[in-house]
Amino acid sequence: MNTSETKSPRRPYFRRDQKAGVSPPDLSKDCTFAEHIVHARGKRTRFTSVSLDLAKITDFGDADYQLERESAENDGHLLVEQEEVLTELRKVVREGEKEDRLRAARALRYAASRKEGLVRWGFDISPVLRKDLISWTRDKIQVYFTRIR
Repeated sequence: MNTSETKSPRRPYFRRDQKAGVSPPDLSKDCTFAEHIVHARGKRTRFTSVSLDLAKITDFGDADYQLERESAENDGHLLVEQEEVLTELRKVVREGEKEDRLRAARALRYAASRKEGLVRWGFDISPVLRKDLISWTRDKIQVYFTRIR
Protein backbone atom coordinates (compact mmCIF):
# COMPACT_ATOMS: atom_id res chain seq x y z
CA MET A 1 0.00 0.00 0.00
CA ASN A 2 1.22 3.49 -0.82
CA THR A 3 2.13 5.43 2.34
CA SER A 4 0.10 8.42 1.21
CA GLU A 5 -3.00 6.22 1.37
CA THR A 6 -2.41 5.53 5.08
CA LYS A 7 -1.91 9.17 6.09
CA SER A 8 -4.65 11.55 7.14
CA PRO A 9 -6.00 13.93 4.49
CA ARG A 10 -3.63 16.73 3.54
CA ARG A 11 -5.35 19.63 5.21
CA PRO A 12 -4.33 23.17 4.35
CA TYR A 13 -2.30 25.22 6.83
CA PHE A 14 -2.24 29.00 6.95
CA ARG A 15 -0.21 31.84 8.36
CA ARG A 16 -0.89 35.50 9.01
CA ASP A 17 2.11 37.73 8.60
CA GLN A 18 3.25 41.02 7.15
CA LYS A 19 2.25 42.10 3.64
CA ALA A 20 5.90 42.10 2.56
CA GLY A 21 6.11 38.35 3.06
CA VAL A 22 6.39 35.64 5.68
CA SER A 23 8.81 36.44 8.49
CA PRO A 24 11.90 34.26 8.29
CA PRO A 25 12.82 31.85 11.05
CA ASP A 26 16.25 31.80 12.67
CA LEU A 27 17.51 28.38 11.66
CA SER A 28 20.39 28.62 14.14
CA LYS A 29 18.02 28.60 17.14
CA ASP A 30 16.75 25.17 18.04
CA CYS A 31 14.09 24.81 20.69
CA THR A 32 11.25 22.58 21.82
CA PHE A 33 7.70 22.93 20.53
CA ALA A 34 6.67 24.47 23.86
CA GLU A 35 9.52 26.99 23.88
CA HIS A 36 8.62 28.11 20.36
CA ILE A 37 4.90 28.40 21.05
CA VAL A 38 5.24 30.20 24.40
CA HIS A 39 8.34 32.34 23.92
CA ALA A 40 8.89 32.88 20.20
CA ARG A 41 6.24 35.53 19.59
CA GLY A 42 8.27 38.40 18.19
CA LYS A 43 11.41 36.26 18.31
CA ARG A 44 12.65 33.72 15.83
CA THR A 45 13.42 30.04 16.13
CA ARG A 46 13.94 27.29 13.56
CA PHE A 47 10.16 26.74 13.44
CA THR A 48 7.45 28.66 11.60
CA SER A 49 3.98 28.52 13.14
CA VAL A 50 1.02 27.74 10.89
CA SER A 51 -2.66 27.14 11.63
CA LEU A 52 -5.49 25.01 10.32
CA ASP A 53 -7.86 27.97 10.80
CA LEU A 54 -7.13 31.55 9.69
CA ALA A 55 -9.87 32.84 11.99
CA LYS A 56 -7.84 31.65 15.00
CA ILE A 57 -4.78 33.75 14.12
CA THR A 58 -6.23 37.07 12.98
CA ASP A 59 -4.07 39.04 15.43
CA PHE A 60 -0.77 37.82 13.96
CA GLY A 61 -0.44 40.06 10.90
CA ASP A 62 -2.20 41.89 8.12
CA ALA A 63 -1.84 39.41 5.26
CA ASP A 64 -3.00 35.81 4.86
CA TYR A 65 -0.83 33.05 3.42
CA GLN A 66 -1.34 29.39 2.67
CA LEU A 67 1.51 26.94 3.15
CA GLU A 68 2.41 25.08 -0.02
CA ARG A 69 2.84 21.94 2.02
CA GLU A 70 3.43 19.47 -0.79
CA SER A 71 6.23 21.59 -2.20
CA ALA A 72 7.73 22.14 1.26
CA GLU A 73 7.59 18.45 2.14
CA ASN A 74 8.99 17.42 -1.25
CA ASP A 75 11.94 19.74 -0.60
CA GLY A 76 12.74 18.12 2.75
CA HIS A 77 10.93 20.39 5.18
CA LEU A 78 8.79 18.85 7.92
CA LEU A 79 5.23 19.90 8.65
CA VAL A 80 4.48 18.93 12.22
CA GLU A 81 0.72 18.45 12.13
CA GLN A 82 -1.40 20.00 14.86
CA GLU A 83 -2.23 16.61 16.39
CA GLU A 84 1.47 15.74 16.67
CA VAL A 85 2.21 19.09 18.34
CA LEU A 86 -0.60 18.52 20.86
CA THR A 87 0.48 14.92 21.50
CA GLU A 88 4.08 15.97 22.19
CA LEU A 89 2.98 18.79 24.48
CA ARG A 90 0.69 16.43 26.45
CA LYS A 91 3.57 14.01 26.86
CA VAL A 92 5.80 16.75 28.31
CA VAL A 93 2.96 17.84 30.64
CA ARG A 94 2.79 14.24 31.95
CA GLU A 95 6.46 13.29 31.98
CA GLY A 96 8.66 16.40 31.89
CA GLU A 97 10.53 18.28 34.58
CA LYS A 98 8.49 20.87 36.47
CA GLU A 99 9.60 23.91 34.44
CA ASP A 100 9.07 22.00 31.16
CA ARG A 101 5.63 20.79 32.32
CA LEU A 102 4.49 24.32 33.13
CA ARG A 103 5.74 25.67 29.78
CA ALA A 104 4.15 22.76 27.90
CA ALA A 105 0.80 23.31 29.66
CA ARG A 106 0.77 26.94 28.53
CA ALA A 107 1.84 25.95 25.02
CA LEU A 108 -0.88 23.29 24.90
CA ARG A 109 -3.57 25.90 25.57
CA TYR A 110 -2.14 28.23 22.93
CA ALA A 111 -1.60 25.52 20.31
CA ALA A 112 -5.06 24.02 20.79
CA SER A 113 -6.85 27.37 20.59
CA ARG A 114 -4.90 28.47 17.51
CA LYS A 115 -5.02 25.04 15.83
CA GLU A 116 -1.27 25.35 15.49
CA GLY A 117 1.09 23.21 13.49
CA LEU A 118 4.79 23.90 12.93
CA VAL A 119 7.10 23.89 9.96
CA ARG A 120 10.59 22.66 10.80
CA TRP A 121 12.79 23.85 7.98
CA GLY A 122 15.33 21.39 6.59
CA PHE A 123 17.67 23.80 4.81
CA ASP A 124 21.39 23.12 4.90
CA ILE A 125 22.71 26.30 6.49
CA SER A 126 26.32 25.18 6.82
CA PRO A 127 27.60 27.37 3.94
CA VAL A 128 25.69 30.47 5.16
CA LEU A 129 27.44 33.04 7.33
CA ARG A 130 25.62 33.66 10.63
CA LYS A 131 25.26 37.38 9.85
CA ASP A 132 23.52 36.52 6.55
CA LEU A 133 21.25 33.76 7.84
CA ILE A 134 18.01 35.69 8.39
CA SER A 135 18.05 37.42 5.00
CA TRP A 136 19.11 34.16 3.28
CA THR A 137 16.23 32.33 4.95
CA ARG A 138 13.72 35.09 4.15
CA ASP A 139 14.36 34.56 0.44
CA LYS A 140 14.27 30.76 0.71
CA ILE A 141 10.94 30.34 2.54
CA GLN A 142 8.76 32.71 0.51
CA VAL A 143 8.24 30.10 -2.24
CA TYR A 144 6.47 27.86 0.26
CA PHE A 145 3.73 30.39 1.03
CA THR A 146 1.08 31.80 -1.30
CA ARG A 147 -0.57 35.06 -0.31
CA ILE A 148 -4.33 34.60 -0.36
CA ARG A 149 -5.43 38.00 1.07
